[in-house]
Amino acid sequence: MKQFILSIFILSSVATFGQIKQKIANKHFARLEYAKCIEMYAELSQDCFESKKKSDWENVRKAAISSYHLFNMKDAAKYYQQLHAKNMLDEMDREYYIEALRYEQAYEKSNTLIIESASLFPKNPFFKEMKEDMDKFDSLFADSAFYRTKEAAINSGKGDFSAAYNGNSIVFVSKAKNTGFLNPRYGWDNDFFLNMMQSTMNADSSLNEPTLLKHNYLSRAHDGPVAFSPDGKKMVITKNTLGKKKGKEVIVLALYFSELVNGEWSDLTPFQHNNATANVGHGVFSSDGKTLYFVSDMKGGKGEADLYSSTWNGLIWSSPKNLGNKVNTDRNEMFPFVQDDVLYFASDGHFGLGGLDVFEVSTAENSVPHNVGFPVNTSHDDFGLIFDSSKKIGFLSSNRGDNIDRIYHVRKRVVRVAVEGNVFALYGENKETVGEQTVFIKNRTTQKMDSTITDAKGHFSKSLALNNNYQIFTKKDEFISLNEAQLSTSGINKDSTLTCELLLKPTTISIHLRIIEKESRNVIPGATATISNYNTGWDTTLITNDEGMVTIKVDRNIVFWAHGAKKGFVDGDISFNTSNEDGKIIDLELELPKIKKGEKFKLENIFYDLNKSTLRPESMASLDRLADFLLKNDLKIELSAHTDARGSRSYNQRLSQARAQSCVDYLLKKGVPAAGIKAKGYGETDLVNHCKDGVTCTEDEHQENRRTEVKILEVN
Repeated sequence: MKQFILSIFILSSVATFGQIKQKIANKHFARLEYAKCIEMYAELSQDCFESKKKSDWENVRKAAISSYHLFNMKDAAKYYQQLHAKNMLDEMDREYYIEALRYEQAYEKSNTLIIESASLFPKNPFFKEMKEDMDKFDSLFADSAFYRTKEAAINSGKGDFSAAYNGNSIVFVSKAKNTGFLNPRYGWDNDFFLNMMQSTMNADSSLNEPTLLKHNYLSRAHDGPVAFSPDGKKMVITKNTLGKKKGKEVIVLALYFSELVNGEWSDLTPFQHNNATANVGHGVFSSDGKTLYFVSDMKGGKGEADLYSSTWNGLIWSSPKNLGNKVNTDRNEMFPFVQDDVLYFASDGHFGLGGLDVFEVSTAENSVPHNVGFPVNTSHDDFGLIFDSSKKIGFLSSNRGDNIDRIYHVRKRVVRVAVEGNVFALYGENKETVGEQTVFIKNRTTQKMDSTITDAKGHFSKSLALNNNYQIFTKKDEFISLNEAQLSTSGINKDSTLTCELLLKPTTISIHLRIIEKESRNVIPGATATISNYNTGWDTTLITNDEGMVTIKVDRNIVFWAHGAKKGFVDGDISFNTSNEDGKIIDLELELPKIKKGEKFKLENIFYDLNKSTLRPESMASLDRLADFLLKNDLKIELSAHTDARGSRSYNQRLSQARAQSCVDYLLKKGVPAAGIKAKGYGETDLVNHCKDGVTCTEDEHQENRRTEVKILEVN
């Protein structure tokens, strides 16, 4: 049986009593020989139940503990109930009592005790988790359609468990064989020590009659469990060895390796992290053979027995790494098995149906274990779940029914879950599919990131794992993501496809600017086109192609200016706003009139300080382009400034003249000849609309009159 494995993690204290029966019982109890003392404690406990005089209730506690470890949970619960009635339950008693009740499926009574115990011992993590997860009980039956279990034909009825694949056979632990004085009885339960058995498998996974494994390293003490590397060339076995605790020699578990050389298994070599003061056992290899997972109660762990990992670097095994408090509890985590990136293990510390339950968890850090549920798990001890390479067929160990460990066939119905969807780019109310787009799939349970790519029609699909939570999203340059999908595969018990739609919104838009002659409307190749954002000072300059066209991507939701220039033509400006454009392209056309005497054009974006003639910095770009225009063409111009009608005529006249002169002075500094330019202020004498004195107008209407213009006086 596998009960001996739990025994190595239990500490007991020895007390001495006067009576011979008491002394003998206590002696056996101190040696963890529960089968030899249980009847004595049962008799000694009767004094507490029947006598009116003061009795030793410690005998009742030891009767309960002995019954618990012999899996006589009905009697254990009876003894603990007596202690409870006397208000004599300590913290550990309560844990055992809860487990005994759950083992007997007395869930309602155990829940009452859990709530009471959590209140009395609020720092106890076992009580806390049991209380928090009580409402999850029904979910443990939700996956029952996934598994089918059936007792294997190889069971002896004396205790068989912990199967491990070895080629076309399984090797398992058994108490079926009595080899005489070489295999004495074990005091814990008065059964034989553990041996290793092997059974070959048929094509249908049925098992043939098992045979006893014999080798010079198989001992009189417990041997097993055992596990093999993926290539079958290395074995790791759990064995008893002498250790020392508190200065006394004790038996502890240790791991040993053997390698298959020329068809023979080599002598054992110890795992370098075996510990004389702690148990190290239940070793299994990862799917690539480079990591060893094992169980230990070494110092610094989370509880009684914790799961650890160690990686082979080619020379030594790395220092053991505790798998953390998401996996390990303050009780027992045992019997690991690893397949790809999934770790199966048994625990009596996580919420379950009772006893040891089987859990699965990703090997990624901080992953949360998932109880695989009924019928793999029952109220009894269920452990040692393994699967073959198909991940559909395997074996399970359990003492369900009569508390005798047996091996069960397991068939798992693989439920396929996938996500599929589409990625769209949103242009206003129109959606366009986005092909060849990466979609990211983050497993929020394991924190692993995966991805897939949409096809030409923007469609994607990807398989998902059961009992995990996912975040589905996408990202693309020059787009913002408008949404993401949060999906869960928990509770799914049939093949399913989850769907989602991912939307992207463009942050840029293409500008197609064509520059043409104003009169003939012919295109102007080789013209200079400048796109500017005056708010940020950004601009870029391009040259029109043979079709008079330039193309550029700009940010959305911004006001831009486009400036066109070519020798022999008057410069032109046009503003455009990308805020209200839903499409992909803005088509613009900029007309440039040929240079001729009398031609007049407005200078855009000329700004002055309020009621002053001082040019503001944002005016410089426009004046720089005017300077370039004048230097390229041999012209004489008048640069005029105009005001609105508000204020006195004389004031407006002086202000406009000063402003015109400020522009001219700037141009002179840029190298424009003084003979080719003159400043002229018109004040409010040349209004372009009806906003004269005494007329009420809007600010925008007044702005139309406040302008700076250029008039060509001569063309040389």
